[in-house]
Amino acid sequence: MSAPVVVVGRRAFLQLTGLTAGALILGVRSSDALAAAGDAGFEFDLFLSLDSSGTVRIVAHRSEMGQGIRTALPMVVADEMEADFDRVEVVQALADERYGDQNTDGSHSVRDFFEPMRTVGASARHMLVAAAATSWGVAPAECEASNHRVHHRASSRSLGYGELAERAASVPVPDSVEVAHGLKSRDQWRYIGKGRTLVDISDMVTGKAVYGIDAK
Repeated sequence: MSAPVVVVGRRAFLQLTGLTAGALILGVRSSDALAAAGDAGFEFDLFLSLDSSGTVRIVAHRSEMGQGIRTALPMVVADEMEADFDRVEVVQALADERYGDQNTDGSHSVRDFFEPMRTVGASARHMLVAAAATSWGVAPAECEASNHRVHHRASSRSLGYGELAERAASVPVPDSVEVAHGLKSRDQWRYIGKGRTLVDISDMVTGKAVYGIDAK
C-alpha cells in the first residue's frame, strides 16, 4: 500500500490517495485533529473508496437521528463523482477525532459539510477522467464522466469506474483551485436537492436498525 499524503482543514478538505488491492481511496483530514494525533497517529480515515467491482463506499461520519443525514451527505459525494447511487454503500464511521466534528445536532451537518463532500466527489471524478484519458491517449477535456462511466464521445469509447479504479489511484490529487473549477453547476445536479429513499429505511421499518440505545 502506498504511503498517504498529509492534507487539509475541516472546512476545506483536500484528498489523500492510496492504492490497495486495486482500489481508489480518497479521504479527508482535519488540521486540528492531525496536530493532536501527531504523525504516528496518521492512518487512512476514508470518506470514499472505489474498488475494481465498481462499488463505491462512502463513509458517513455523522450519526443518523431521523434527519436522513446518512443518505444526504453520501448523495452529495455521489452527485459530484457522477456515481450511480445504486452502486454506493454507506459505511458508518466510528467515533474518531480524526474525522473532525462528528456532533450530530443543531441541523448543521449539510450546512457545514456540503462543500467538503462536494470536493471529495469532484476530486474522485477528476481522477477517474484523467485515468481514462491516459488510457486512451487523449486530453482529459475530451472526456466526460456520467453515471459511473467515463466517456470519450469522439471515439464512442467508455470505461466503467471499476475498470478505472487502479489506474485512477496513481493519478495526482487535483489541487483545490482545480477542483473548485470542476464542480458541477446546480443545473447538473442529479441527486442534490432531489427526493430519495433513505438508505436505512428498510432496516428502520423492519426492526433491524441499530440505535444508540441498543449499544452495550
